[in-house]
Formats: sequence, C-alpha cells, structure tokens
Amino acid sequence: MAAIPGGADHAHDHDHHQPTGIMRWVTTTNHKDIGSMYLWFSFAMFLVGGVMALVIRAELFQPGLQVVDPDRFNQMTTLHGLIMVFGAIMPAFVGFANWMIPLMIGASDMAFARMNNWSFWLLPPAAILLTSSLLVPGGAAASGWTLYPPLTVQMGIGMDMAIFAVHILGISSIMGSINIVTTLLNMRAPGMTLMK
Repeated sequence: MAAIPGGADHAHDHDHHQPTGIMRWVTTTNHKDIGSMYLWFSFAMFLVGGVMALVIRAELFQPGLQVVDPDRFNQMTTLHGLIMVFGAIMPAFVGFANWMIPLMIGASDMAFARMNNWSFWLLPPAAILLTSSLLVPGGAAASGWTLYPPLTVQMGIGMDMAIFAVHILGISSIMGSINIVTTLLNMRAPGMTLMK
C-alpha cells in the first residue's frame, strides 16, 4: 500500500466516534464498564436496604412505637428483603462476573455485549419502582419478601409495583446469567477446558 501524500498513512480513515459523558455509560458494551455499573448499583441498593434495616432495628430497640407505625414497619421489612436480595446481592454477583470472567478465560468481552448492557439498564427503573412503592396510597408491599398469599391479595397498588419490579429484576438476572453461561461455554481461550 502506497503512502498517502502529506505523510498520513491512513488509507482508510474511518471515523470511530465514541460517545462521551453520560452516553458513554448508557451505550457501553465494555464488560468492565458494565461490571462497574452493576457494582455501583449494588452498592447503592445496599445503602438503601441498609437504611431500611436501621429503621427496623431502631423500631425494635425498645418496646412500643419509636420511629414508624406497624404498617410502615412491615413495609420496610418487606422492601429491605427484596432490595437486599434482588437489588444488592444478585447484581453484585453479575457485576463481579462481568468484570472477572472475560479476564479469566481469555475472552475479549461477554458473549452478548448489547444484552449485557440492556440487562443492567433494566435495574434502575425496577429499583425506582420498588422504592417508590412506599409513596403510593396504601403503602408498599407488607407481606414479607417472599410475597406469599393471602397477604399479597390484601394489598393495594404498592404490591402490584413490587411484583412488577421483582419481575423486571428477575428478567435482568436471567439475562445476566445467560450471558455468563454462554461466555463460559463458548468464549474460552484455545486449549482452556472447563476444569482449567
């Protein structure tokens, strides 16, 4: 290939414009960026669930009513469980997997990079839906984090918001796990067996 006059040796000058600012994070397909977002989200949910745990413990500090009424106490207990399991623990596992698995198996990225991005961006709306259920008439779900009937039937729109949020969080978790399993099975470096 001959050199281009003027000293530029770029025969094919493709413009690869990478988004900057907030769009860099919204549109990223880099497994490390997505893993970092998962971990920051998990930490934020850990803090929200932790504040609810502090309210619960403050209420139980002495007999009688100290901080919240019994209905709000049950709502806090339910949301604490849901937020810690579906908003803190599960996203933390997917975040660590996003960070570590491609590095450990010699892959350049996760198997489904765009699905990886989408599985993360399902989390913030679900978290907003779950926590804002405290503000609706009738309050949030107050049936325990297992959401067993008959208590779930007796609740208002806060229960519907919690159930929908758990579904969205579950979809995100399933998408993340599909990505992890597919990456582990199909993108290992040559010669790397599953036992290595």
